[in-house]
Amino acid sequence: MRRVLSSAVVVVVLCAGATAGAQVDDRRDLRQEPATAGEATEKTPEPKQEEDEVGLPPDAPIDSDAERALPDYDGRGEDPTTAGDVLIWIPRVLMSPLYFVSEFVVRRPLGWLVTAVEEEKVVAKVFDFFTFGPDNNIGFAPTGLIDFGFRPSVGIYFFWNDFIAKDNDLRARAATWGPDWLLFNAKDRLTVGEGHELTVRGEFLRRSDFIFHGIGPESGEEEARYQATSIQGGLLYEAELWRSSEFRSHVTVRDVRFEPDEGCCDDRTVAQEVARGRYPLPPGMDSGYTVLSQGVTAELDTRPRRQPRWLPDGSDYVSPNASGLRLQLRGEHASGLSTELRANPNAPARDHWIKYGGSLGGYVDFAGQQRVLGLSLIADFVDPIDEGTAIPFTELVSLGGERPMRGFLEGRLLGRSSAVAQFDYHWPIWVFIDGTFHYAVGNVFGEHLEDFEMKKLRQSFGMGFRANGSRDHVFELLLAFGSETFDQGAGIENVRFVLGATSGF
Repeated sequence: MRRVLSSAVVVVVLCAGATAGAQVDDRRDLRQEPATAGEATEKTPEPKQEEDEVGLPPDAPIDSDAERALPDYDGRGEDPTTAGDVLIWIPRVLMSPLYFVSEFVVRRPLGWLVTAVEEEKVVAKVFDFFTFGPDNNIGFAPTGLIDFGFRPSVGIYFFWNDFIAKDNDLRARAATWGPDWLLFNAKDRLTVGEGHELTVRGEFLRRSDFIFHGIGPESGEEEARYQATSIQGGLLYEAELWRSSEFRSHVTVRDVRFEPDEGCCDDRTVAQEVARGRYPLPPGMDSGYTVLSQGVTAELDTRPRRQPRWLPDGSDYVSPNASGLRLQLRGEHASGLSTELRANPNAPARDHWIKYGGSLGGYVDFAGQQRVLGLSLIADFVDPIDEGTAIPFTELVSLGGERPMRGFLEGRLLGRSSAVAQFDYHWPIWVFIDGTFHYAVGNVFGEHLEDFEMKKLRQSFGMGFRANGSRDHVFELLLAFGSETFDQGAGIENVRFVLGATSGF
């Protein structure tokens, strides 16, 4: 059929050209004066045609590999160079390393790989191997995670869509790196209405590679290890509101136990550092704690959703402009459930504390193609409710890990409050992968930022790639750096490399 249509198009074009040529010839013959007998008819010489850059008249045929000069249609010549044309090279040069890495290290090799995978039908074969069920709604996948500074882990991720009932999804993950590195978490999520979800979740975690550097903005660079075992479970409610605005509420019971004399990786343990007199035993590490927490997060986000969850398969939805403002307020109340005897007779029978904070950010999407530049201000606090309450050190405000200042490991920065200013930029590299870059300045401090000083701020910066699809099982590649405080010289203190899939509680 394509050949027939092509032939028809060619025939029509040739006929039209011939007809137009005949009409032009007829008009030329009508304009020409008949020559009288004996008169010599002199033809006016035709003006010489100008030659283009390749030495050919403008209407002459050219070789297939040659380029014809661009005609000056409006007769005004080329546009003059403006100040904007010159200044635009400044961000281009500054962002050129990011462009080079994303374009030639990630996008193009990934494009070649995706093309080869599609030609060999690898995706279909792998999908058929790892999924089963009546609608391929049940499946599993091997997982792994490397986070320099911690032990690696390997495991398996399992999903079951429409588990037992429609719109009820089950997710589970198990991972390990020996008997002292065990993780298992599971969640059952029920959609109770468009944009409203209710989740039951639980997790068991035991690790001997946790780190502790001390508490406060100038905690030492030398790390110590300890082992922790936690069991937690609870309910989570999530609601999608106007545009990208959201509301979340949770109730969780959590039990945590510590082994300060256990560690790994040939590093000193917390118990050894306490014996050396470097710092006192962290609050809560001697006996552990059991706590009931209730929290809410309200987020006002003026940006349209990039990929609404209700989109059907094969939708031609185009992600909208991502410029806008985001305001997030969060709070959590925690109440101890154990009534153990206290060394201090004036201490309350149960510990109570409250955590609260907020984030304010502005974002600009260049050209409306999800190339988003953002600036955020982030602050968090934790305060005891009753006098004498000892807040466990793992419940203090923290920076690093999945929290802001990602150039530091989880647990590196602990305090009663924190303040961070963060500049970030993310851009699409492939269908499900975004490039990310961040630069942040901040630190943890004492109660209500009481010891805040500019010279005590630290820096965090890095870049990487992150999947933008699944929220339950996120693949990430990150290279980031954390610095000393400005007062200490702002030298690089930590290099963090992350590769693999993560899934939190």
